[in-house]
Amino acid sequence: YLIMQYIQNNVKKIFIYLIVMMFIGCSNGNKNQIQVHTSIHELSVNKESDGYTNKPSKSSGYGLRYILQNQWGVGFYSNETTRTQSVDKLSKEIYDIEKNNVVDVSYTFGTKNLDYYLSLGYGLVISGSRNLDYSQISGLGAEKSYAKMGILDLDLMGGTSMMYDFGYQFGSSGIALNFGYRKQNAKYDQPANSTSTSNFTTGNNSQYLIGLSLIY
Repeated sequence: YLIMQYIQNNVKKIFIYLIVMMFIGCSNGNKNQIQVHTSIHELSVNKESDGYTNKPSKSSGYGLRYILQNQWGVGFYSNETTRTQSVDKLSKEIYDIEKNNVVDVSYTFGTKNLDYYLSLGYGLVISGSRNLDYSQISGLGAEKSYAKMGILDLDLMGGTSMMYDFGYQFGSSGIALNFGYRKQNAKYDQPANSTSTSNFTTGNNSQYLIGLSLIY
């Protein structure tokens, strides 16, 4: 229990330490790698309630990753997730837009020349925001008294991210195709004077990604 508590209280320091040790411990491996990803499908949706129907969620984003010869890597990921619901019998739509910027560390398991490989990563949500238009939801109550027209802007407090990525190199070309999955869990600051018992302050989004890698 004490070990877990220490990790939770010092997660940022531990994360920075891992990045430093990754570069210091670079060994004479076979290949370096540069990866570029883009989001192709959003998996998260908002919970439906009576009178509200989910529309397909949308995701736009990109990822960059540099993997050293010792197969440790560092990456950056930026994503915007839009979840939308239609209000039954009205022309109104409500939305939930979540933006996350992530820095992470990864390790890649693969064959000697990276003919195929699997990358696993863990990171921190370093910046972001959440914007909601819930002006048509009945029973929002106190939220409407401090949020103009029922539109809420929430600031990021922190969060974590995990990813896995499978890659396949085309022969010895040095070009690989990647297919991956990412999930972000974030906490947002409750607006001042809010008495809501909603889950507005807890966000999560997850995506499938596709990308290309340069192996050299």
